[in-house]
Amino acid sequence: MNMPRNKFAVAVAFITLAAGFIFMAGYAANAPMPPAVIGVVDLEKVYNNLDSRSDLVKRIEDMQSKMAEDASSMQEELEMLSAELESLSPGSGAMIEMNDKAISISGRLRAFETYGALLIERERAADLRDSYDTIRTEAGTLSKIMGIDLVLLNDSIPMVDLADAAGTLQQISARRVLWANETLDITDELIARLNGQGG
Repeated sequence: MNMPRNKFAVAVAFITLAAGFIFMAGYAANAPMPPAVIGVVDLEKVYNNLDSRSDLVKRIEDMQSKMAEDASSMQEELEMLSAELESLSPGSGAMIEMNDKAISISGRLRAFETYGALLIERERAADLRDSYDTIRTEAGTLSKIMGIDLVLLNDSIPMVDLADAAGTLQQISARRVLWANETLDITDELIARLNGQGG
């Protein structure tokens, strides 16, 4: 006699739980999502204030200085050969030999200058890439601490360069942020963390 009642009670409890789950699932699906917390960063300012870049910038400047000295030395040697060539008899063996030497030095100078420019550009590109990776990682860490969901690059800060109409329009069209409230800016906090001052 009690068995049917127990089965009925279990069935009622099961239906009640199922209904509750369905209700909660529907509520969760229809509940409004909280707005995303957004931060913005002035990337150029971050790059220009990174302490870690100062050593690398100095190394690149030293490379440029050394290359300029080497190029100047080759240029001086070339000028000396040119002056000597003027004193030699046209068509003489000495003139032919010295002319070949001048051509060789001139070719080495051009190749050295081209190689030097490529080497400097490669170093600068590597610096920018490595710095960007560091900035991106630290921005993620800072965002988790501050409860930020999304960090955008605030490209509305730099002035638009006045070129022709098409060039100016291209600069404007390339931008993704039209305006951002200063309270959203985490640039200074990010710089402090990157330079070891923000904990």
